[in-house]
Amino acid sequence: MKSALRDVLSGRRLRIITFVCLAVGYLIFLPITLPSVPFHPDEATYIYMSRDLDRILADGPLSLCWRRGGGADPLQIERERDCPLTRYAIGLARLAGGLPATDANWNWSLDWDRNLEQGAVPSDRLLLWARIPEALFLFVSVLLLARIGGRLGGGVGAVTAALLYGMNSQILLHARRAMSEAGLLFGMILVVAVLLERRDAAGPWFRNVIRPSLAGAALAIAVTAKHSGLLMAPVAVLGLFIVDPESSPRKTLGSGLLRTGVLSLSFLVFFLAANPFYWCDPPGTLSAVAAERQRLMAEQIQTLHLASRAAALDSLPARLLAPVYEWLVAPPAFWDVPNFSAATAAAEAAYASQPLHILTGLPAGGMLFAVAAFAGLGGAAAGLIRRRLDGARFVALAWFVCSFVGIVVVVPILWQRYYLPLIPAGAALSAAAIGDIVRGIRKRIRQD
Repeated sequence: MKSALRDVLSGRRLRIITFVCLAVGYLIFLPITLPSVPFHPDEATYIYMSRDLDRILADGPLSLCWRRGGGADPLQIERERDCPLTRYAIGLARLAGGLPATDANWNWSLDWDRNLEQGAVPSDRLLLWARIPEALFLFVSVLLLARIGGRLGGGVGAVTAALLYGMNSQILLHARRAMSEAGLLFGMILVVAVLLERRDAAGPWFRNVIRPSLAGAALAIAVTAKHSGLLMAPVAVLGLFIVDPESSPRKTLGSGLLRTGVLSLSFLVFFLAANPFYWCDPPGTLSAVAAERQRLMAEQIQTLHLASRAAALDSLPARLLAPVYEWLVAPPAFWDVPNFSAATAAAEAAYASQPLHILTGLPAGGMLFAVAAFAGLGGAAAGLIRRRLDGARFVALAWFVCSFVGIVVVVPILWQRYYLPLIPAGAALSAAAIGDIVRGIRKRIRQD
């Protein structure tokens, strides 16, 4: 009996049991605490726009096509602003719960009571059902990041990546709201997970067709969740060149170009399949989306100059410091612009009183998170300088660098949600570094 128990609690089996227990605990934690997440008015917009799924089921996908002028469809401007994955997910959840969408879209120019009168404020039950898909996206993305961490740093790396990401205070707040962040992060992490999936006996079919096709589909998921998913495009392309190297630089270049072509085709197929908005006039739709996104960003900057000038990043040094601040220092931000904070203040206080919700926002938790982050960056930098980064770690470093540089270039405002892509990328680097540290300690203990 003791021998059998010893066999179960040793080696690989112990790691599997430990990870399964952590995963089950996290899966229980997410839905139990989901109702306590403070409401954000953007959730009301996503719930209202989830009626697009009802429209597809009733009138077909062509009913969502972009039309020049757009006067016949007052919702077209919202489709130009945001991608549809979250709307579809909320729509499916609503249908499963037998619930209709809210009667009206949120109007930021009205007060809370007027929005409530017009039917823009979702009921507690509707809000809970709308958040369930986001919680599922978060749960699966934690599992995927654990697999990435395991690829980079072994068993210790898997647990490190899962904890640093899954229990991050910003992630627990923003990725459990009925908004686009959870789907975006899921898609971004999925891209890297596909790139780093190891197949020792994989033939050219897997390397040149299957992996690039899956990476293109994963990239399409990220972009269908949010336009900033395009930050993963250079990571996906670079990864296809280096994770399956050929016998010579010339063959590697040729195979890389082939894989990039397959990835691009896969991305277009999956993106267009999920976005009937583009079907009738793809060039016109793309132009309208770009123009509306630019107009919206200009409007946001103008608003911030009037309401909170410090949140408008008008210089390069400010843009360079903002990602570091949001990644390592900033506590969870309940609001971008606190127009309605008085109505949710009690819920925010109750949420913040639960230690598990704000672990990395507490002094000790924040310090440990920062130490792990610096270990990750330091380890990656040292490996790059010594030319000892393998393909997997190079992809992880490229993931972080592309996220950081992309945010600096395209994000001119200090809104926390825009900086979330740094967290899983940083967690992956930390997992690699901490895995190396623990491996070194174990080796020294054995030698002694």
